Amino acid sequence: MDTTRKSSVALTFLLAFFIIASDMCMESEARGPIVHVHCSRDDDCKYRPCRAKCGCVCSNSYCTCVFSFMDNVLTHAPTN
Repeated sequence: MDTTRKSSVALTFLLAFFIIASDMCMESEARGPIVHVHCSRDDDCKYRPCRAKCGCVCSNSYCTCVFSFMDNVLTHAPTN
């Protein structure tokens, strides 16, 4: 009986160690903060990655994507 108690205590501490270690590992893999680029005009956004995808424009002093209404697939009439 004493051996099973010792092994269960050791197993409990080992399990707690793995839980704490895996939590630390997950926190260390977190990504950095999302960066919002301030702008005063559209030319300030021309080197942003979103420029190639959707065309960044300066809106409310932030570079944002502007999608064309005509590019939306849902706006086209369904085929018969």
